[in-house]
Amino acid sequence: MKIIESKVVRISAGVLLGIIFSSLTIYSIENSKSFTQIFIGFSLFIFPFIFIRSFLSGTGVFILIFGISMITYLVNKYMYQDFWIGVVLSFCLGSSISIFRVYPLKTFSPDSYKENQRKNFENE
Repeated sequence: MKIIESKVVRISAGVLLGIIFSSLTIYSIENSKSFTQIFIGFSLFIFPFIFIRSFLSGTGVFILIFGISMITYLVNKYMYQDFWIGVVLSFCLGSSISIFRVYPLKTFSPDSYKENQRKNFENE
């Protein structure tokens, strides 16, 4: 994706993410929201949003959906409404990390390095 690799898009996404984070934080302070609930919501949902593309198996999706369903039920049952602000924050940050992440590199293999050096030496 060439659009995502553009510096302007990355900077714009960072600015937008900063504005969303600061506005939600100011809203939470001004309306006396519970930072404990916000932190719990953020910490429970940040990793699923970051690794949402990695859930390719049926078991992983089942565990993810089951966990989200149970957390949603418990949050609604005990009326932890400030929890959802943390979920929104984790969605914003986790999805941007998932989209703009560093691409995995091929791990170093000493055997392939030796083989490449041997081929280079033979060609000279």
